[in-house]
Amino acid sequence: RRRMRNRAKMRALRRVLLGALLKCVTADVRRRNQSPLSLPRRHALSLRGGTATASASTGTAPATTQSSTVKKKHAYITPRELTQIMVADLAPHGMLPLAWAATRGAGTGVVPAIALLAVFASSSAYTLYLAAQLAEAGREARRAAPALSELWRGAKLPFPKAVDAMVALLCGGCCVFYAAFAADLFYALAKRLGLGTSREMVLGVLTCIPLAPLCLGDDLSVLKYSSLAGLLGIAYTASFIGKNGISTDVAPIPATQTCSGTLVLANTLVVAFLCHYNAVQYYRELSPRRRTPDKFRRAVVRGAALTALVFAATLFGGARAFGSNALPNVLNNYDADSLGATVARLGTGVAILSGFPLMFAGLKAALDGCFKLRGPVRPATHGALLAAIASVAATSSEDDIGLIIELLGSTLGVAAAYVVPGLCAARSSALEKKHRRSGALIAVGGMGLCVGGTYLTLKTHA
Repeated sequence: RRRMRNRAKMRALRRVLLGALLKCVTADVRRRNQSPLSLPRRHALSLRGGTATASASTGTAPATTQSSTVKKKHAYITPRELTQIMVADLAPHGMLPLAWAATRGAGTGVVPAIALLAVFASSSAYTLYLAAQLAEAGREARRAAPALSELWRGAKLPFPKAVDAMVALLCGGCCVFYAAFAADLFYALAKRLGLGTSREMVLGVLTCIPLAPLCLGDDLSVLKYSSLAGLLGIAYTASFIGKNGISTDVAPIPATQTCSGTLVLANTLVVAFLCHYNAVQYYRELSPRRRTPDKFRRAVVRGAALTALVFAATLFGGARAFGSNALPNVLNNYDADSLGATVARLGTGVAILSGFPLMFAGLKAALDGCFKLRGPVRPATHGALLAAIASVAATSSEDDIGLIIELLGSTLGVAAAYVVPGLCAARSSALEKKHRRSGALIAVGGMGLCVGGTYLTLKTHA
């Protein structure tokens, strides 16, 4: 009977959640598609062929009433805002498992760890720059969806919809993981505060209030505000872990040591620096006056460098504090009653919530590129997807889907970050010869990373 009651509660919660999301989507569609019949009377007279007297008396000529709505002006972002959005996109999913990865085997030394951070941060920034150059070269496709497949189409490579499907599967899976992770975090915090609520209710509230308005927008400009909150959470969490590692120093880190665990750290860092599902959208969202590949390159280099600093703080701080006992989520190593750790968990939850809409933006772009969604169908589809993601996350925890997400990152994520931009650059006649050669090398290296990363992930979880 208890199981039946729980199932009934889950079905009721899903209905309420879906109803709330559809209500938001319906209101958005109505606002965008106002009927001419809702115009003031003097405009309606002109549209219906009213008399010249009526037009004159109202002082409005029929020729000036051709449209009943004013198109909403698209809001763009600056290069500085792109940098903060990029950090908010990268850091939440990458900063927590690095201490665990650095202490596998005999442990990775300081010098090799810093070298790996520098290599993968610069590689990520360079492939984003290649994507911006390709997007700038394909000016005729600017009205198309800002999907990664547009670069594939511009290079005249086969099966572009396979790229959309790959990105949609990657971003959709990561959205489920983000939602489950946020639900676990905020439910634990609610219990600590003595609030009598369920995990499903917490997830429903998070989905309807902060996530739905942020995820269903038409551009990334609104996310520059939510990303600021995410940056504050990231900064506190990284500083807490780093400061705790300096003060405890339970397990000193060797200087130059490498071992088999170094490959695990490399595989973790490859996935940690992935945000390429939004590469084309990031470039197009720059304000037209500042939308050049060089300005984009400077913005993403700053973003990659800041993210590397965050990763270094959590990597070395967690490794020094816990050594080989570090967990994949290093915050779980801290005492549940610690005030500093509780605030760090809250900051991580805020960072996850700020990163979720960016991951969902990649999912929307992939679906728009694959199915060419237009009109009222587009926001309705996006709202239904958000409800489906919340429904799956309500019945799953981060531990249930952790291995699946790691495999998606090691295969589809690495392909989106290195193989797709590399192959497109190698095929493009618009790029300089050095970039075409670099693109070919990156594509080959990305294929090797896909195979090696998959093997290491399966071996680690065996």
